[in-house]
Amino acid sequence: MKIEGWVDTHCHLHRAEFDADRDEVVKRAVDAGAVALLNPATDLASNRAVVEVARKYPHVYAALGLHPHDAREMTPEGLADLERLFSEEKAVAVGEIGLDYYRELCPREIQKEAFRKQLQLAHELGKPVILHCREAYRDLFDILKETLRPPIRGLMHCFSGDLAAAREAMDLGLTLSFAGNLTFSNAGPLRAVAKEVPLERVVMETDAPFLAPQGRRGKRNEPSYLDELIQAWVKLKDLTPEDVARITSVNAYHLFGIGPAPRRGKIAYRIRNSLYLNLTNACTDRCVFCALSDEQFWKGEGTSPFVKGHHLRMASDPSAEEVLSDAGDPSGYEEIVFCGYGEPAIRLKVITEVGRRLKEKGARWIRLNTNGHGNLIHKRPIAADLKGVVDEVSVSLNTPNAQQYVEICRPVYGLETYDSIKEFIRECRDAGLKVVATVVAMPGVDVEACRRVAAEELKVGYRVRSHDDVG
Repeated sequence: MKIEGWVDTHCHLHRAEFDADRDEVVKRAVDAGAVALLNPATDLASNRAVVEVARKYPHVYAALGLHPHDAREMTPEGLADLERLFSEEKAVAVGEIGLDYYRELCPREIQKEAFRKQLQLAHELGKPVILHCREAYRDLFDILKETLRPPIRGLMHCFSGDLAAAREAMDLGLTLSFAGNLTFSNAGPLRAVAKEVPLERVVMETDAPFLAPQGRRGKRNEPSYLDELIQAWVKLKDLTPEDVARITSVNAYHLFGIGPAPRRGKIAYRIRNSLYLNLTNACTDRCVFCALSDEQFWKGEGTSPFVKGHHLRMASDPSAEEVLSDAGDPSGYEEIVFCGYGEPAIRLKVITEVGRRLKEKGARWIRLNTNGHGNLIHKRPIAADLKGVVDEVSVSLNTPNAQQYVEICRPVYGLETYDSIKEFIRECRDAGLKVVATVVAMPGVDVEACRRVAAEELKVGYRVRSHDDVG
């Protein structure tokens, strides 16, 4: 099955392995769903070659730099040559650069010096970096921190380190990519690391012509083989291939500026086989873990308005007709979810009108994601409004007591909010709705105490959510 809209952030299309059929290789990639291919250089000769390849193919972009194996070429003349090549419009990153203590084809001190100079060049040019690292994570991280100020715009290419290294890389602001080695039959430990990395911090890569995935091992790798790597992420993250392609391509766009810009302000959007309906940016909480608390959100900057690759910051709240138009035929989805980048219960009239009409059109199951403030927002109980409109209510309980709720969720209604949420949960339960109380697992929150409030006191379902994996 063709997977649309993916980006291969690391494929060496300039290499001799592709000389005989480069046109066909690029065409196969585009036909398979590629929207952009990034071709990194490794030495001075290949820097010129990747520029020529990028000029020839609309979907191909260049990264320029000296691989640690070729760090000896970082002479004053070599550095000047590299700087000149960055006048090329499609040169979008400095790479692949870094440290390699596994083969150590170049002395470590020479590698380090070349690495520092190229990091400084990236800083001066305002370009992200593509990092190669083998058995040198400590030195690489230390040099990054010495040379650039975190958060660092860059990619840990073909990541093969442990979970501690992955976390340190992400703490520095870096994105990670895992190549075809993630699919190898003996790659259980690497897959365990990948499973712990939020997909919002990942991009796809083949490292072609190297590291062909398990199903094609022993063959020349090429970008069109990325489908097998996407399927590996599908299993790791319980997402669809379309989800994986969309999320990682948005990440590649933010990092390198390649591929099409994501559509802004979506109303209806799909994750897995659920259709989410985005009703509002407004919210009555300012949770410390939420992107709505991020100043970048209100400025329209950064990546904060994105959930699983969907941009959700709307210019204005949609009407019921706009929501229904965007939703289309609801009958093919497992569930329809009223949500919002803010609090959907603010739009109660839209929920009731849209919910009834979606049920008439064959919606199987409708769920409301809410912070539970509906009674406070509308100054009356609202469970009766929801009965017959939604089948399930997911309520963000988040803490086991009122004081901590105020500290973490910072509601506009103050200390009374928590008891009102619990009363809302009871009313929805008694109205015959399925109710699930949720908690965002974050440091300082006693999730077991939250479970007791939900299951034992309120007698409803309970679910723990990850604070760094929205959607």
